[in-house]
Amino acid sequence: MNGNVDADMILRFGLKCLGIFAIIFVLAYLTPWLAKHVDDWIAKYRAHHPMETKENYGIRSVYELPPEPKQTESGQEHTKKKAVVRKKSEKK
Repeated sequence: MNGNVDADMILRFGLKCLGIFAIIFVLAYLTPWLAKHVDDWIAKYRAHHPMETKENYGIRSVYELPPEPKQTESGQEHTKKKAVVRKKSEKK
């Protein structure tokens, strides 16, 4: 292995590092712009789908408690219905 380092090798290494940093910069710059457009799209979607706006969707920490169930006008708790799975009766 040759221990000599020439200017061409240093230049190529420097350009590769600058290229990686440029990619990271572009991604960091575009992320808030993209998030803004996604938030706008979600707001438009929820405006046209009012049934889905009743639910409280959001990100919670692992350590946060789930939200309390909401009371409806009739006084009953608002919960999602679970699917009922029925077993087939055994044939004799």
